[in-house]
Amino acid sequence: MPDNHLSSRVAEMSINSKISDYSRYFSLRQKVYLVKMSTEQSSEIYESLSGIVTSSGLDKLELMVSYSAVDDEVGSATYKLTTEVFGSGIQVLGDLTGIVDGNIFQFCMRGTLEMFQRRSVSRAEFSTPFFHLRGNFPLASFKKEWKRVMDHLAKNATLPGLALRETVINLGAGGLGITVDESKRPTPISMFFIGLNEGLPVCALAETVWEQSVPEGFRCGFRFIHILKADQERIDSCVSSLILKSGGTHLDYKRNWVLVDKMVADGRKSG
Repeated sequence: MPDNHLSSRVAEMSINSKISDYSRYFSLRQKVYLVKMSTEQSSEIYESLSGIVTSSGLDKLELMVSYSAVDDEVGSATYKLTTEVFGSGIQVLGDLTGIVDGNIFQFCMRGTLEMFQRRSVSRAEFSTPFFHLRGNFPLASFKKEWKRVMDHLAKNATLPGLALRETVINLGAGGLGITVDESKRPTPISMFFIGLNEGLPVCALAETVWEQSVPEGFRCGFRFIHILKADQERIDSCVSSLILKSGGTHLDYKRNWVLVDKMVADGRKSG
């Protein structure tokens, strides 16, 4: 067995000892990704947020997200909380116990804390039909509009008034990068429509994660936070095809634990 494969498997081993103090892995102002764990009603959708640690205790954690999100059901929603510690990824389950002021999420952590090797996601830059919808609206409003759009597309295959323009994008299963005019700087959340080969356009919500001035305008990076899992697959398939045609190597996005609503142990059970 190759050494790099062995190190990969070792890096994805769980910490099997009982964790009584999770706070040692979460420090103030540390960035954490929140991945909503699927229920029977949401098994087809990947949902995620990102937050900054504002408080941590033995099994308690408070995270501040950069936009209001009050539509979650306190007491019933569970997230996978994933972050980086000493160069390795960690993740643990957290039950949502409260939301303060719309954007302070309170969690009670439980179960095994898993460590894993952080992995890149394959990306490709190409031109495709594209539309970017900006707006300073709450996440709940964006999610409501996303559902309306998806329901309409499923019934009619088209969306009246939607005109996709050929645009160069840098795309991967986890998000995208585009260059925009200085006057069209992105809002915290955006809705994107992406034409991919045949079939309906991908419709996804994404959060802005970085911005940079460039000679052509304003370069922006976005992370998908609400997207059909089937569309994650479509994006990955498209990117894989482009990479392999150019002689590159494709990396499976499902080995990046931020992009799946499973724990490492779940993957082993189904493997």
